[in-house]
Amino acid sequence: MNRIVAICLAAGLFTGSALAQTGQPDAQTPPKPKPGTIIDRPEPGRITSEPAVTPAQPAPVTPKPGSSLAAGQRVERFEAVGNTSVASDTIRVYLGVNPGDPYDPAALQKNFLNLWQTGLFDDIRLETDTAPNGGVIVRAVVKERPRIGAVEYRGNKELNTAKINEQLEKDKIDLHVGNTVEQTLIRRAAESIKKAYSEGGFEGVVVDTTMEDMSEAGDKKIVFNVSEGIKATVARVFFTGNAHFSTRVLRRQMKEVKENNIITWIRKKNLYIPSKLDEDLEHVKNYYQDSGYMNVAFGEPQLKTIGTTKKPRMTITIPIKEGTIHHFGEVTVTGVTVFKPEAFVGNFPIKKGDVIRRKPIQDRLDALDELYRMRGYIYSYINPEYVERDGNITDVHIQVFEGEQFRLGRLEFQGNTNTKDKVLRREIFLDEGQIMDMETFKQSIYKLGQLGYFKVNDNPDFKVNQEKKVVDVTVKGSEEGKNDVQFGGGYSEGTGFFVQTQFSTRNFLGEGENLGLSFQRGNRQNFYSVSYADPWFMDTPNSLGISLFNRTTDYPLSIGYQERSKGGSIAYGYRLHRFDSISLVYGLEHVKTHEESNILPDANGNVPISDISDLVYTSSSIGPSYAFDSRDNPFDTTRGARLSMGMTFSGGPLGGTIHAIRPTFATTKYFKLSRRSSFSVNVDLGYLKPLDYGKGCALTFDDYIDQNSKLCVPKGQRFFVGGEYSVRGFEYGTLGPKETFQGVSQIAGGYKQVFFNTEYVFKVNDPLRLVFFTDGGWAYGYRDKVDPKMIRYSTGAELRIFLPVFQFPIRFIYAINPSPKPGDQFKTFNFTIGNTY
Repeated sequence: MNRIVAICLAAGLFTGSALAQTGQPDAQTPPKPKPGTIIDRPEPGRITSEPAVTPAQPAPVTPKPGSSLAAGQRVERFEAVGNTSVASDTIRVYLGVNPGDPYDPAALQKNFLNLWQTGLFDDIRLETDTAPNGGVIVRAVVKERPRIGAVEYRGNKELNTAKINEQLEKDKIDLHVGNTVEQTLIRRAAESIKKAYSEGGFEGVVVDTTMEDMSEAGDKKIVFNVSEGIKATVARVFFTGNAHFSTRVLRRQMKEVKENNIITWIRKKNLYIPSKLDEDLEHVKNYYQDSGYMNVAFGEPQLKTIGTTKKPRMTITIPIKEGTIHHFGEVTVTGVTVFKPEAFVGNFPIKKGDVIRRKPIQDRLDALDELYRMRGYIYSYINPEYVERDGNITDVHIQVFEGEQFRLGRLEFQGNTNTKDKVLRREIFLDEGQIMDMETFKQSIYKLGQLGYFKVNDNPDFKVNQEKKVVDVTVKGSEEGKNDVQFGGGYSEGTGFFVQTQFSTRNFLGEGENLGLSFQRGNRQNFYSVSYADPWFMDTPNSLGISLFNRTTDYPLSIGYQERSKGGSIAYGYRLHRFDSISLVYGLEHVKTHEESNILPDANGNVPISDISDLVYTSSSIGPSYAFDSRDNPFDTTRGARLSMGMTFSGGPLGGTIHAIRPTFATTKYFKLSRRSSFSVNVDLGYLKPLDYGKGCALTFDDYIDQNSKLCVPKGQRFFVGGEYSVRGFEYGTLGPKETFQGVSQIAGGYKQVFFNTEYVFKVNDPLRLVFFTDGGWAYGYRDKVDPKMIRYSTGAELRIFLPVFQFPIRFIYAINPSPKPGDQFKTFNFTIGNTY
């Protein structure tokens, strides 16, 4: 009964309301429609079919959307109101309005969304008026979104603008002047700035944004007000609940967040960075799981700030719940079709019943994942699921998602303004249409960096075509180190005053060919040379090179030695694999030497006649060699290795007057320690054996005088140790045997050599490197045994500067002689251009 009464009252109220509304104008504001909705009266954000009505006139009866009063009529004119930077024609094109065409409200409503989605406007109203001749006038009333006129950062004392812009670019946030202001993008930029500070060890960073008007209408200055917070170093790291491993052992597993000391301060590992701490906890977790604690868990790190406000320090306490040791049960695999299941479970690295260890299992899966990537299954994914069951037993269920096989589609390069595409393409070990071997492609990108004149800046762009099952790749890079031009001069005891110039390029005419020209002139040494090499002769994996030189050396009378040499060489090489090659070099050199003694007067003051000797040597030699080079960059190397072995044979059936064999061995290994630091070790060995000793030639100057014969091997052909390219600090050639020629002691050069170098390189900034080194070496005479006790050492530091005009660095060397001996020829400070090795 109550329900019937309520229904009757509601019906009566509804009827009365309807009758009342029919007798008076509508005074209520209709609800705001969605953008682009066509309604009967002109309101902001709406499409209307009649102009606004003056109050003196009665409201006309407006047709409903799509009525015949407006639809189909001729569009006489289009108008845009409120636009200052966006052209009216641009707005008209987006709306699809063309004067002379029939007016189509449905199409206009649809095209409205195209204009709105440009992001150029904060508000858009579309109106239609009746033209005087009866057609339709379409009008767009817009409010343009403000443009970015400038971007300013305030309060950023610890992080300069360049670093902030680098982070924004890394996060792909574009705040270029002229772009429209988007609040979402500005908020993302503020978060990106906070992230940059957080990765630098700052806590409590606040970034507020404001917009300021500029003189140009519609332009806004975006201001980021930065409150940098505090930068706290890590005083101590504690673990609680760790019964099976000590805190010291667990601290060693942490790689990025360490307690403050001189080493961690230099490596910038002494700061609390939340994201880095998460990485380290993952390392600790892996360490536990490698010992069978599969269900180890960590609580929320507890932070405590100590010290002063200006220099705060932080203690970090990490709760651990170790769990129990688990043993390995069963292993199963699902989803495998490309390989046999035995590849996953056969000869499994852990036996049933053994303590389960994560690392050997993950190593097996990583190797299999690499095999999938090598076969073009770029979306493959291997997921190990650890399933616990009673008795602390853990089974491993391997789920494989193989995906589909892809091939390399179109390969393109960007940024090679000078280098031709074919020069870069031939370093890619994949051809278009071949299976997309991701590991091979990764090594190809690494190989591009070895060229030294094209630097890959970003990760390549991969565009996957699911229908054709191909991957189109664009490799982006920039030209660098095109030419090396050097001008200089100086003075040294051996060569005197000199001036020199050198031009070399590893990318002649963009063809990847090597060309070098060198000229040096001084009062003791003149040198001219030209060299050319094509590493891909006739676009094949063969190399061909040729060089010519002319050298004149006049040492002072205290040495009494002059040499004139000229010659050249031709080399042929073949690339074996990605990083190694073999070569065969033929060289021809003609040498003239002039030696004379400078003997002191006798007791009666008589000056003996100088002993003068003029000799002519010809060296005709051939030598095979093997080279391996996996360095990431030939000039500023941080990782990789280099090895070279060669055997040079001269004389015999090749002719000439020098008959000898000369085997050499050199190897260098680079270890990348961090993003800014690396360590390297270099070893260089050499041996020279004359083949005609005892057949009318002498090994030493003493034998040369006694036997009145020629030297088997001239001094210029021997090994010299000492100098900025072997043992720094010691002058060139002084670490080796000395021989006496008519009472004058001379550097003679050795028949055997051993020297080594170690370097720790820290990248201060892009052009500047700080190097700490230790060198050691010695050159031995023909009859000397290789005695490690004779090796001399030096240590010290270098400042290396990479300038755009030079491929090789400028080096300022400070060397220390840790064990000085009488007669050492040692220089503490040296300057040179070029790498040590």
